[in-house]
Amino acid sequence: MKKLLLSIALVSFCFSANAQFGASVGYGSGKTTAEIDGFDDITGDASGAFSIGLFYDAELSDNFDLLPSIAFGIGEKVEDESNNILAIGLGLQYYPTGKDGNFFIQPGIGLGFSLAEEVEGLSSSIFSGSIGLGIDLSDNFTLIASYATSLSDPSDLEGISVSSNSFGAALLYKF
Repeated sequence: MKKLLLSIALVSFCFSANAQFGASVGYGSGKTTAEIDGFDDITGDASGAFSIGLFYDAELSDNFDLLPSIAFGIGEKVEDESNNILAIGLGLQYYPTGKDGNFFIQPGIGLGFSLAEEVEGLSSSIFSGSIGLGIDLSDNFTLIASYATSLSDPSDLEGISVSSNSFGAALLYKF
């Protein structure tokens, strides 16, 4: 899956004549739930993260843009341990009324890598899917609000599954 995401990002980079690089800042808050066979689900407290990142906005048509990105998330400490993440994402911005309407819907996929100390029984990476709504405030600034959910289970333990959901917002600046 990592190779697929990187390949799509590379192809969009190489073959797009009308594209822009940019930087983003954002904040997200999410919860993690553990399901244990024979017990009630356990939901952790919400935790948040600030993120900074880079993206490449490749215009595919008047209605579609492809947005590969990479971001570094600075998460709240958990039990005095670092909770940072490195994320690679790929979004498809769909403008229902064309770019002149400034409004878009953005489904996307992402792959996150925890930079925290490894925990036995948990994978340090997670695959996620998201849906967002955005608006181009100007030629350079874009605002996006999104919801994401995990598509993979990072638990390696028999009888335990882990999932997470989050809401976030990001401000993008195109160079």
